[in-house]
Amino acid sequence: MLGFGLGVAFIGMGVVFGALVFLVFVINAITAVSRMFDKKTEAAVKKPEAAVRQSPAVTAAAVQEDDNDVLAAVAAAIAYISQGTMAVKTITRINGMPVPVWSSTGRQETMNLRQI
Repeated sequence: MLGFGLGVAFIGMGVVFGALVFLVFVINAITAVSRMFDKKTEAAVKKPEAAVRQSPAVTAAAVQEDDNDVLAAVAAAIAYISQGTMAVKTITRINGMPVPVWSSTGRQETMNLRQI
C-alpha cells in the first residue's frame, strides 16, 4: 500500500515538474520572438529624440515627488524596526499642499477614531 502511494506521488510530482519545465521553455521562446519583432519595429520606426524628451521642470518635479515618497517609506520602516511598536501622537498638516476634500475628511475620521 505504501509503495503504491509513493509511486502515485512521484508520478504526480514528475508530471508537475515536467509541465513547469515546458512552461519555462515556452516563455523563453515567446520572449525571444518578441525581442526579434521589437528589433524590427524599432529599426523601422525611429523617433527623433527631441519629440521623446520631456521638459526638465516636469522631470525634476516627478523625481522630487518620488524621492519624497520613497524617503517617507524608508524613514517609517527604519523607525518601526528600531522602535518596535509605534504610536502616532500628532499629525501635522504641511501648509501650501492642496488636499482633496475626501482625503482631509478621511484623515479627520481616522484621527477622531484614534482618540483616547
